[in-house]
Amino acid sequence: MQPYLLLLLSIFCASTNNLLLHKFANRGLDSMGDVLLFNAMTSGVWVILLGGIGAWRDDFQFSAESLFWGAAYGCVIALFLLGKMQAMAVGPVSLTSFIGCSSLLISTAFGVFILNESASVIQSVGVILLCGALFLIISPKTADAKPSWKYWCALFYFGSAATGIIFKLHQRSDAAAQVDEMLLISAVTSALMLCAAAVIMTRRDGRLPKVPSGALGYAVMCGAVGCIYNRLNITLTGTLPSVVFFPLFNGSVIVLSTLAGVILFGERLNRKQIYGILLGTAALMLASGTVDGIAELISDARAL
Repeated sequence: MQPYLLLLLSIFCASTNNLLLHKFANRGLDSMGDVLLFNAMTSGVWVILLGGIGAWRDDFQFSAESLFWGAAYGCVIALFLLGKMQAMAVGPVSLTSFIGCSSLLISTAFGVFILNESASVIQSVGVILLCGALFLIISPKTADAKPSWKYWCALFYFGSAATGIIFKLHQRSDAAAQVDEMLLISAVTSALMLCAAAVIMTRRDGRLPKVPSGALGYAVMCGAVGCIYNRLNITLTGTLPSVVFFPLFNGSVIVLSTLAGVILFGERLNRKQIYGILLGTAALMLASGTVDGIAELISDARAL
């Protein structure tokens, strides 16, 4: 299957995850311990899915390096899941999605300036235009956000950026082929960290954490789509350049989430957002290298 088809599936799963979290909005979770336990359960879904892959594969094995990257990513994903869930619950979904996805600027800069990945002039222009398009699409309204929203967004933002950087570094390591092994270790690490934090919160809450039955379906669905798109993304970061992958993935999630808000939640697009979607579509074509490819085909045809 071509990388861009896998990228399309990843974008769909990531957008679905955002919409599920926004629709759930922490209903039935009465304390921070409950929230932590919910996120531990989503990590538990990762463990089940990735463990199933390990049981099915004959060459499933762990190395010291895969254990290292798994533990590192597990710590990051625990904070990322918590920050994302809380930010989605206490603030506007469109602006929250934008803040998380705008971490592509850090991930892309890391790939270009630290890992010395190449980027054409046209692709660089596409990234710049995409940033402008995202601002137009969001048209932020922060009046609905709670005071704690900005702090959760900060955790979401840096967790998202750290995820992209770890994926890139893992794919350049000797454990690059051990993707499922690394992710399984990360899922176990994340689940244990979140469970421990939930139990620690018992002292403050005065009771053991619990997740109501109505939230179990959301935990399973969020865990499943989250596992799928992260599993795809770690492979795609090793296949596609940062200047292509991060703008395409994050920008498309923003555009798709905005359109889903209109269709599913009855949100209306203003003129700025319409212009932003049009500009974003053009920017995505530039950033993905589509225009470069067309120009190369034209050049080859003229050479003949």
